[in-house]
Amino acid sequence: MMPMNTLGADFKNVVFPRKNVYESNCCYVQSKNTLVLTDRYAHTVYMYDTVEGTSRAITDQNIQEPRGCCVGPGDTVLVCSKNKNSIVHLTVDGDVLGTYPVDMEYLNSLCISKKASTLAVSNRLSGKKKLQLYNMLPA
Repeated sequence: MMPMNTLGADFKNVVFPRKNVYESNCCYVQSKNTLVLTDRYAHTVYMYDTVEGTSRAITDQNIQEPRGCCVGPGDTVLVCSKNKNSIVHLTVDGDVLGTYPVDMEYLNSLCISKKASTLAVSNRLSGKKKLQLYNMLPA
């Protein structure tokens, strides 16, 4: 990991809360200059505007113990909601676009293919670990 002073200008306005490695995940929506940070125990997703230096906290009944996150189609954000066994689809402004149930417990991480055609989702349930692939349909 690089020291904070070598990260560059994109993140100079972002002040991170201190979190344990198991409490938070992040991704960066480059075209929107938005850093996304999940806070597992606060049931919150934070969107940091790295240019303006502002942030917004997103809470929703469907965001329960958010874990992994990734950039979704159209520069949106997909977040694993561990306690809801679902994926929450958000805009960088914090609007919930949808919630998608997933047939697995303890969702932990997800990623999307370069062409946004396949979504991979994995869990962290001891003895019942899964990796599922989903075809993404064009909007």
